[in-house]
Amino acid sequence: MDDLPALLAKGAGWLGVGCLALGIVLPWLPLPEFVPGGAPFAGAVRSFEPGLVLVFRAVCLLALLALAWGARVRNRQAVWLAAALLLAVLFFPVAVLRLAPAAAARAAWLWSQHDQLTGYTGDIYTAQEVRDATWQQRILVVNEPLETRILELPTWSPANLEWGRFLQITEWFGLSAWFAQTLGRGWGLALGGAVLLVLVRGRERALAEPGFFRRAVRPACAVGAAVLGLATLPSFIAAHHLAAARDLVRGGDPAAALAALECAARAVPAVREDGIFFLQVGRLESELGRATVAAEIFRAQRLAEDGFLQQAEDGLRAALPATPPNSVERRVVVRNLLVRAVDVLNTGQANRALVLLETVLAADPCNLKANYALQIACVRLGRPAELRLLAVRMRQTYRFLNTPTQRPVLAAAEENLASAEWQFGEPATALAHWQRSRRPTK
Repeated sequence: MDDLPALLAKGAGWLGVGCLALGIVLPWLPLPEFVPGGAPFAGAVRSFEPGLVLVFRAVCLLALLALAWGARVRNRQAVWLAAALLLAVLFFPVAVLRLAPAAAARAAWLWSQHDQLTGYTGDIYTAQEVRDATWQQRILVVNEPLETRILELPTWSPANLEWGRFLQITEWFGLSAWFAQTLGRGWGLALGGAVLLVLVRGRERALAEPGFFRRAVRPACAVGAAVLGLATLPSFIAAHHLAAARDLVRGGDPAAALAALECAARAVPAVREDGIFFLQVGRLESELGRATVAAEIFRAQRLAEDGFLQQAEDGLRAALPATPPNSVERRVVVRNLLVRAVDVLNTGQANRALVLLETVLAADPCNLKANYALQIACVRLGRPAELRLLAVRMRQTYRFLNTPTQRPVLAAAEENLASAEWQFGEPATALAHWQRSRRPTK
């Protein structure tokens, strides 16, 4: 029995090594990427990870090798190496936010589309009352898509300290809803393995040097506080420049306001991927008479808000080819074209909506909301072949979201297939899809 603690510590050490090794192999932040096929809507959704993940995997691998060597030669400094590894793994959400803003924006954009479908006032929820009455013909796409929002910056004005404020603070470190819903198993296993290795190596050091933990508390707290300060400082700098930009706009100085927005984007690069931030830049550039893509997109959106819908649609279609894939420009244009397509679909113009939605899905192939709206258009127009391909793409895309609320969306896709098959005289196939909608799978 005297050896039981030692055996448990040894087992925990091997478990930590195993978790860390699995964490190196498994995905950390998998994102969907569509590979088109030969036919329209055909293709496959594959996994994509930002290059930053390779850096963290290399750090974990080097630390694992160093810890293995330290355990062999009984190096007492191995506990500090394990603690540094734990700190590096914990820094991964912040690193994604600061160093891989394009990947963070893609994850946030995907999560916002799902949230629009399944929220309390989302498209799936509000369709429950009428979807069984007339076989999908009266179902509308209720909510307009939102702009991409990656994080909520701190505010300098007085505000109530409520629970939502604490959730906002976690976003400064990259721990937001989009990160949790697109996170792979690799990061969690690497984090758990690092924690176990810190505990095991710390126990060995404490047995050799009584009072080690008491002496290590102060430097550990100092390092933790310094890291927290460095992680949050850019958010406060960006918030300061955004507040200065608002004051400069009120003072009638758009050029200085644009410079302040650029300073905010340099402090937190993820802000540059925010849709609202991009439109504010476009507004200021439009006021300055600059011929930029942002100004052109802003003017098209302003036309839509003023009721010139066709002119706005033409402007957005003209701006779309000039936008790089997976860029903030592409997301803003896609969002506005999707708003237009939803309005057209809800007014009963299924053929015209089909053309707009095909344009949107060609520019943003993994867009869940466009996929759902296009399914409704295909049901109304009697196009089961395209509907099957859209349902397959939706199922493949949802493999990259961890939320259980994807089941109602997948069930709606099966119901759309059942409706189309029933209309085309295939009751057996319609029944199979209807039964599958009770327990949808990816």
